[in-house]
Amino acid sequence: MSKLKIMRLTYNLFIYLISPLLIIHILIRALEDTNYIKRVSERFGFYNQEFRGEVVWIHAVSFGEVKAATPLVKELIRENPSKEFLFTCTTPTGSQLISDIFNDEVTNVYLPYDLKGSVKRFFNWANPKIAIIIETEIWPNIFQECGQRKVPLILASACISDRSQSLYKILFNLFKDTISQGIVVGAQTRADANKFLELGAHKDRTFVTGNLKFDVSPSDEIIDKANAFKNKHFKNRPVWIAGSTHPGEEQVILKAHKKLIKDFPDSLLIIAPRKPERFNSVHKKIIDSGDACIKWSDFESLEDNIKVLLIDTLGDLPFFYSASDIAFVGGSLFSIGGHNLLEPASFGTPVITGPSLQNVKEISTELIEVGGLLVVKDDQELSVQLNELFTDDSKKDQMVSSADKVMHDNKGSIENIMKLIKPFI
Repeated sequence: MSKLKIMRLTYNLFIYLISPLLIIHILIRALEDTNYIKRVSERFGFYNQEFRGEVVWIHAVSFGEVKAATPLVKELIRENPSKEFLFTCTTPTGSQLISDIFNDEVTNVYLPYDLKGSVKRFFNWANPKIAIIIETEIWPNIFQECGQRKVPLILASACISDRSQSLYKILFNLFKDTISQGIVVGAQTRADANKFLELGAHKDRTFVTGNLKFDVSPSDEIIDKANAFKNKHFKNRPVWIAGSTHPGEEQVILKAHKKLIKDFPDSLLIIAPRKPERFNSVHKKIIDSGDACIKWSDFESLEDNIKVLLIDTLGDLPFFYSASDIAFVGGSLFSIGGHNLLEPASFGTPVITGPSLQNVKEISTELIEVGGLLVVKDDQELSVQLNELFTDDSKKDQMVSSADKVMHDNKGSIENIMKLIKPFI
């Protein structure tokens, strides 16, 4: 038996052995968010819907990737009205966003776990004409099934973190075989393209197409509504938002806000936790800190004594990025690796973030180089930068202008990715 076959056998044995843990994981997550227990059969390749035409399959792992993929999917639907579209993800928040944006324009299900039987059931059911995976999830059985069934596989806006590349190298031969099954790679950057080449991607099918997040444009409707809301409720108060926060970050953010209040007594902090299952615990942290707080789900008006507005709903973060004077992007103070810096910047909001930026390395580097992003490591640095931005409008304007230039210079990924997809549809 060849080394590759042994590795595949070992991988599949490992996946089946841990499958009970996957079920336990779902049950644990369901204790915080009951949506995890819904449609659990889909995670094992059992579906109720039926297709009548050729299926274009797009996969985006979770909420952030779904949001980034949305303009591309809309363009695919516009140019291919006779096709059926299958849009998969792996999280309830991602699935809800797909439903909210596309309604019945797409079939929205969970991608199955990479169990051989589940994967075969998924392909037998969907029988996709093409597979388009947003950013990067490398699943050996799913990729191998594409190769065996001769389903063209496009990795769109593809990237590999340094941490992930190290993991893939441990199973280099397995993933080299997996990723060379006729896959077309549309990498975000030249560095990402080189990483895919090192893993075994074919140089003639590996391209640099850019990052889809640069092509996400804010809607005029959101901007207009945010401006009207700001004029009505914020009453010239200095407002900053901490978006996509993770455990431990809220404490730092609340400390920074207390320092800021000393110089700006009427300042307002908006906190939007990354995961909905944390809404209640974050609310408790805010109350325990002594700050008067109101939940967005309970919002009617904003009293002057309210110091913190907690966003305890999904899908409203862009609205509040637009309505805020300054944005802090979470997942960056500790080891998460950072979240989408371009979303608040696209609304003309100056952006601050923490030092953990491995997930947004290229974007953050480019923004920092031109002065379009500030990086802070703790509550003291955060409060200082907030104070300076609230005091100095010229500094805010310079940050917004610099970030806007970076976004403008990097647009075009949708057009580049569509060029890779069109020959296969």
